[in-house]
Amino acid sequence: MRLTRREALVTGLSTGAIALGLNYLGVWLIGVPLLPEQAGNLLIKVLPLGAFEGLLHTFGVLARPLLLVGASVVVVLVFGVAAVLVDRVSRRGQSLILGLAAAVVTAAIGLIAASPANSVISLLIEIAIFGGSPLVVYAARQEYAPTTAVSSDRRLLMRNLFYGAVGIALLGVAYADVRRFVTALAVKEGSRAIQEITPVSDFYVVSKNLVGDPVVDSGSWRLNLPTRSITYAELLGLPAQRLELTLECISNDVGGTLISNGAWSGPRVQDVLALTTVPADARYMLMESADGYTESFLLSELTPDHLLVTHLNDQPLTPAHGFPARFIFPGHYGMKQPKWVVKVRFSSVDQQGYWENNGWDERAIVKTMSRIDAPADSALVSAGRVNFSGIAFAGARRISGVQLTWAGNGEWHDATLADEFSPYAWRFWNLNTSLTAGHYQVSVRALDGAGNWQTSTPTSTLPNGADGLHSIGIDVR
Repeated sequence: MRLTRREALVTGLSTGAIALGLNYLGVWLIGVPLLPEQAGNLLIKVLPLGAFEGLLHTFGVLARPLLLVGASVVVVLVFGVAAVLVDRVSRRGQSLILGLAAAVVTAAIGLIAASPANSVISLLIEIAIFGGSPLVVYAARQEYAPTTAVSSDRRLLMRNLFYGAVGIALLGVAYADVRRFVTALAVKEGSRAIQEITPVSDFYVVSKNLVGDPVVDSGSWRLNLPTRSITYAELLGLPAQRLELTLECISNDVGGTLISNGAWSGPRVQDVLALTTVPADARYMLMESADGYTESFLLSELTPDHLLVTHLNDQPLTPAHGFPARFIFPGHYGMKQPKWVVKVRFSSVDQQGYWENNGWDERAIVKTMSRIDAPADSALVSAGRVNFSGIAFAGARRISGVQLTWAGNGEWHDATLADEFSPYAWRFWNLNTSLTAGHYQVSVRALDGAGNWQTSTPTSTLPNGADGLHSIGIDVR
């Protein structure tokens, strides 16, 4: 039976809403992959790096929730458009044609975007949801169609039940997406450095996950190694080392606050690997997280300061920071230090991790950075003595000097360095000078322990971290 264009569109949109609602329910109940998330991740992969960076800069922490919402809307709209097209080309079997098309598209997206955390069964369930929804929705619609040989009361009841189901599905999807927005807004950047150790509540958090981070139960958690698995209790029973280390995101802009300093505690990676057999030809350690995140690390670079941490600032890791366990690898950006680790294996060849497959740098070595924290940009200060202060960081290379310039004549002035907290921690600096009335553009640069000044030429964060000098403008009166 051919439908009117409006009827076909409404039926298709309803099908998309029902399928999406079931997909979200499957994610919550049994961990079925989420089609909008997979589609969003594919879009990230094909977007030019510059475009992706522009989205991150424009929308900040809301970029991923917006991507999820946009992909969800597109899924529903595609069902609507597809239903109209199918109805135009076929008088019979519209539900079967639409179901087969949805199953094929879902399978293609699912296979291309599948993560190691997705089982074959979960992918099949996802395909069944989107491939089967048209059959169910079209059959339900037939029950209240005017041509149905049933009473008008029954048709009215069936119609109300149908649209009620669509409404419930849309409400469920909306609730999940709004919750994701709230979560994103709650994930703030790190605080400006006013003390050596950043409180956990002020520590920056960055995640790849569109629909929320995993919540791992320590009782059932296992770290799976090639020859055995380790429980949380067994991990806590290993000798722990405490290491003060500054963590910085590779997406941190010049002068940005995606950088925090913490005291991390946990067993050495070397001690954990001693519990299993490392193949003689292994060159890389491959890591997998509970959310499907993957990373790799050269075994030859492991030192006693590389940790599998369970605590931050002497408290168990929070879920946002990787509970029950995450890796800490000094000298590298945060993308190389995966959270919620569940599996470790070894390989003679490298296997690129999640962000590397999206165009980011494989090595992710921290670049030298410095930042002016006081006075604030655009501050109005009194003429006379003005005190500048901030942080500098160079990963494992340490900091050996900081300089500021403000007169526009290329003259640099040495700042005073505070005592070093740790070889892997940021270093505080300050410079107290006398300034007369006027407007000043103040820039800072840092010297690493190898004797190299940080690069002054501005570059974007992609693909291997930002370069350039942080500058502020102040008015002195």
